[in-house]
Amino acid sequence: MVTKKDTLTNLPPKHRKPKKPNRIRPRDNRRGEVHLICDGEAKVFRTKPSGDVWQFEMKISDERYDNPSPDRETPKNKWLRKSLRTRDLDEAKRKGKELWMLTIGRVQSSQPIFAPTTSKLVNMFLEVKKSEIGINKTYGRYQTIRTQLGWYLEFVGPDEKITDVDRNIWDGYYRFRRTHKPNVTDMTLTNEKSTIRSLYRWAIRLEYLPQRYLPEFPLLSTEAVKRRALTVEEWRTIYEHMRSKNWTNVDDPKKEEQRRFIYWFVLVLGNLGCRFGEARRLTWNNIKKIQKVTVDGRDQTQVTVNFLKSQTKNKKARTAIGRRGDVFSTIKRYSKHTKNTDFIFVDNDTGEQISREVYYRQWHTMLEETGLQEKSVEPLSFYNIRHFFATQRLYSGANPYALAKTMGCGIQYIWDHYGQVDVEKMAKDLTKQVNYDKDGMVVIK
Repeated sequence: MVTKKDTLTNLPPKHRKPKKPNRIRPRDNRRGEVHLICDGEAKVFRTKPSGDVWQFEMKISDERYDNPSPDRETPKNKWLRKSLRTRDLDEAKRKGKELWMLTIGRVQSSQPIFAPTTSKLVNMFLEVKKSEIGINKTYGRYQTIRTQLGWYLEFVGPDEKITDVDRNIWDGYYRFRRTHKPNVTDMTLTNEKSTIRSLYRWAIRLEYLPQRYLPEFPLLSTEAVKRRALTVEEWRTIYEHMRSKNWTNVDDPKKEEQRRFIYWFVLVLGNLGCRFGEARRLTWNNIKKIQKVTVDGRDQTQVTVNFLKSQTKNKKARTAIGRRGDVFSTIKRYSKHTKNTDFIFVDNDTGEQISREVYYRQWHTMLEETGLQEKSVEPLSFYNIRHFFATQRLYSGANPYALAKTMGCGIQYIWDHYGQVDVEKMAKDLTKQVNYDKDGMVVIK
């Protein structure tokens, strides 16, 4: 179940002007003409304000949305009322019987009758997504969906019935987001659009909404915002600082432990090219081989890592091969948790993963101590290390297909994000000096 902390409620629709209170008009709802249908289980009637148009009414005693759990009390009776949009009594009775049979069928098959509010719909959707954590979603992905749907609720209002949300408002969503967060990227908006449409497709599948309610957004650029790679100088500054005594010699033993593990974590990212979350989920069972090899005349310790599909972002198992396998040997000597199922980057006291907050707190401390962030025009994160790995491997002549397999991405992703490497390599080739030997043969220097 989604806890109170996980739910998204009471978010004010900041983008809208406060509504003026509706003018209250005196209404006479006394029913003039009433006809029972369906053996008295429903009725058609007319009231003075409705003129000659017939209305339908029936009592609903069991409805799935209001009673989603068997341990809850049976809800109070509700009344379904609809206009039949006809002034002919025989036609009204026919439509009323059809509506009664349709409604009874929906109740018996546990289909919803009454539309939920947007906040209730979001909370039910989040409960489904939370149940998928560890199956086809990570907790981080669940948190992202929560945040995205928070913006959705702020846009449409949390107390609106989903059937009352105007279907023509989506052209204004991007403008609303940029008003509240001017630096939001097109890629972020594209991802939010996908999540909102996923919410509505889920609601349509459960028959809370008809298909025509599926939101249509204006077109946006689909070009991803590319995080830059670290420069060689930045990478050298990071690992030299994190391996120094200034980094590990701190008064707090717990902080010293965390800094050691995070230093090793950074080395693994820089030499294996995996994602931040994938490295955090590594267990000793993933390490298949550590061996000494000679590459281009240089000795190195190579590591082979088998990622399970439950550990990767795209839910596909893969094998990654990288340098600095000695790092894992060092961690194993220092760690108190070295069983196959234990996490590699671990809290030595609890055996649990080091929290994201600790990683980023120490990362920002490192950036502050080295002055790297002040020199960079954009924020630096752990993800910049992954880009550093990719560019360095390409500069060293790595096969792009093999690199894509190791990093767990598509070959097109490699071309889209690291195409500049090929251009720079070609530039070197195109500007080489051409000389001729004594036989007139070309000699390239």
